[in-house]
Amino acid sequence: MHDWTKVEAGVFHAFHHQWISEISRALNRGLRRCGVSRTMMAVNRSSMFRQQRDPTMKRRLDSEQPSECSCGCDRRDFLSAMGMAAGTLALAPLTAKAGEPGPLRQKTAAVVRAVFLYPPSQTFGGPDGWWSWPGNDFDAEKRQEQYAAELARVAEKLGISIVCDGPAVASAADAQRVAGELGAAKPDGLLVIMFYNRSLGEADLLLKTAEDLGIPAVFFVGLGVKHGPVSHYRRPGVYFIQSLDNLQAIEYGMRMIHAKKRMGQSRLLSITEAPEPREGTEPFLGTTIRVIPFARYADTFHSVPIGEEGKALIESVKAGAKEIRGIAPEALENAARAHLAIKKLLADEQADGVTMNCLKRGMLKPCISFATLNGQLVPAACENDLPAVYTQLLGQLLTGRPGFQHNPCYDTEKNHYYASHCTCPTKVYGPEGTDLPYLLRRFAHTNEGSCAIQVFWNPGDPVTMVRYYPGDPPALDVYAGKVVASHPMPPAAGCTTNVEIELTDRDDACMVRGHHNLLFCGDYARQFRLFTQLYRMKLADSGFRGPWPM
Repeated sequence: MHDWTKVEAGVFHAFHHQWISEISRALNRGLRRCGVSRTMMAVNRSSMFRQQRDPTMKRRLDSEQPSECSCGCDRRDFLSAMGMAAGTLALAPLTAKAGEPGPLRQKTAAVVRAVFLYPPSQTFGGPDGWWSWPGNDFDAEKRQEQYAAELARVAEKLGISIVCDGPAVASAADAQRVAGELGAAKPDGLLVIMFYNRSLGEADLLLKTAEDLGIPAVFFVGLGVKHGPVSHYRRPGVYFIQSLDNLQAIEYGMRMIHAKKRMGQSRLLSITEAPEPREGTEPFLGTTIRVIPFARYADTFHSVPIGEEGKALIESVKAGAKEIRGIAPEALENAARAHLAIKKLLADEQADGVTMNCLKRGMLKPCISFATLNGQLVPAACENDLPAVYTQLLGQLLTGRPGFQHNPCYDTEKNHYYASHCTCPTKVYGPEGTDLPYLLRRFAHTNEGSCAIQVFWNPGDPVTMVRYYPGDPPALDVYAGKVVASHPMPPAAGCTTNVEIELTDRDDACMVRGHHNLLFCGDYARQFRLFTQLYRMKLADSGFRGPWPM
């Protein structure tokens, strides 16, 4: 057995919740033949959670997922059987490094090269001109002007650069020229817009170039421009769109490229029991993790003045609550103090988001702060769960809405999923959206009287549940559903906020895997799955019944 005194707080909590539940599920499905007990021994031997205290050594915080279990089943079968339990705690290797944080990466705009494909209309001006599809009423030059104007609007909205200079690509030679430019510039993405049926050769050349260079590509073909099969374009590394002037779909393609770029330029704080600061990078996302000791947060909490900002936060939180249940003024002051302390640390460390070992912290718990930050699209996750904060950041970038990190539960008689936790944002429709109703109440699991929030979701709202799993390849687990109810507590139990959900893309609610999944209000399941396709991620095999791509 492990000596759990040598790991940081929160690791054992997440381990025993996820590991025990996944073992029981595996056994209940009759998977003893896969050697669960032997696998546990193998994982122990691999020092799944062993932590190096020597600051000069590279420090592995994540599980080492076996490629094969002891009975010979492959990695896919093993992860399916175990619900990717190890991935719940999978983090990047962090290099121990004391002192000041490194310089914040400059947040440069994502650059997307846009290319229009069609020959000049004058090519078909003679009596024998053959327009093929889209036909002789289709004004490609005018359509390019319209699309270019819309792309400029999208670029300004997202804060990216869409480069669409130069004439349309009309020949193989033109395509070869652009392919050379892609190799020299290596943009963050490629947008190909095709307005002529016989330009497929040029499109294929550019898509192959992008694939070879590792550049994600969005390929748009107007409805009625091309006839024939298209399934071979719906492949990893490509977001294929065939639709009628669907600039909204193109915009989402650009949003995905922007999100991946911004993930790689972000720094997240991990507040834990580490004896000294250190930094590391999540390998796939490129996100920097800055670990700082919890003692520094505690010192900041005790020294930060409430001031006018803190008083305004207290009044705002009180004014919006439909009820304040058993909360003393001291608890509200401490909630404001926690928020101000976290904001100061984010500013001091030039960080974009935060996660913390927050359990059993008495009045220092940041429940109200984390709900507030997420409502402002500043990612914040409980219990030092790095995959959860990665998911929160990714989801905020893709949807413009905050997620609700939660513990899983299941109503087996109704075949419903039950999500519950203590840091639910009220701004589930986005920062500019209306607040959900809420009440203030004591934190559910301790007696010191710290303040938490109970949020009531609107029945019938569509929801999307997501979890990011680091690894090679990394994976997203995605679920679609709709809100049934948020129950009063009591009679319901759990953490302070609860949401009962009916899944709409699984037959059995108990198929939901993972701990600390993120729940986003809105129908975004296809958008998350498209992100996995564009960036060649794995879509976790957890019972999704398709069709894929949706």
